[in-house]
Amino acid sequence: MASMHLYPMDVPAEIHRWIEDDEHPGHRSGEVIVAKGPLVIMAHGICAIDPVFRRACWITSEVGDLNAEEAEEALRYWSTRAEGADEEA
Repeated sequence: MASMHLYPMDVPAEIHRWIEDDEHPGHRSGEVIVAKGPLVIMAHGICAIDPVFRRACWITSEVGDLNAEEAEEALRYWSTRAEGADEEA
């Protein structure tokens, strides 16, 4: 994954989810877009999904794709950066 500072919070993003093939358990039959919005909101959204189901989800954006773990890392970075900005003012 690229450095977190390369991920602007407001870039348009989408949460995608794999669709399981009902006739062939364990195989994928496609994907669906679950939600669209700013990257920071999609990061919160993917982290709110039950961990059992998160494996089938990821975020896409023009600056790159993130899985749930990477989204959590981005949220930590943005949170830390915002706290540091308050101290600089």
